[in-house]
Amino acid sequence: MAENKNTAYDFSLFEPSVKELQDSKKKDNIIKISEEQLQHNRRKKYNPLTVLVSVFCSFVVLAVVGTMVYSQARLTELTAQITAASKSLDEQQSMNIQLSMKLENEYSLRTVEDYAKNELGMKTTEAHQIDYISLSEGDRAEIRQNVKERNLLDKIGDTISDLFS
Repeated sequence: MAENKNTAYDFSLFEPSVKELQDSKKKDNIIKISEEQLQHNRRKKYNPLTVLVSVFCSFVVLAVVGTMVYSQARLTELTAQITAASKSLDEQQSMNIQLSMKLENEYSLRTVEDYAKNELGMKTTEAHQIDYISLSEGDRAEIRQNVKERNLLDKIGDTISDLFS
C-alpha cells in the first residue's frame, strides 16, 4: 500500500484494508462433513401427523369422487331403463287403442244385428211379442235352513262373541 499522491487516480481505495484482511483470516472456520451426512441434512423431514392427516384427506376425497362417479353411472342406467319402459308403454298403449278400435268395429251393434239377421235368420221384435210383467205384490224371499242342534262349545263361543261385540 504505497501512497503515491501525485497520480491522477488513487488505487489505494480499491485495496483491502487491514481490518478486512484480519476478518478474512477469521472466516476460515469451514466445517467438513461427509457426503452421507450432507444427504441426510438435505432430506425433507415430514411430521407423521401431517402425513396421516393428508392420507386421510386423500382417502376422503377419493371416496367422495368415487361415490359421485358411481351415482352418476347408476343414474344413467336408471334413466335408460325408464326411457325403455316409457317406449314400451307407448307401444302397448298404441296397440291397445288399435285392438279396441278393431274390436269395436267387429262387434258394433250394426255388425251384430246384421249377423243375427243374415246368418241366424232372426228378426226384430214386434209390439205384440212384448210382455210386460207387473210386480204389484212385491218381492218375497224365503230361506229354508235345516236347524241343527247346537252343542255346548257353540253356545259358549256365541256368548263370548256377543260380549265383545
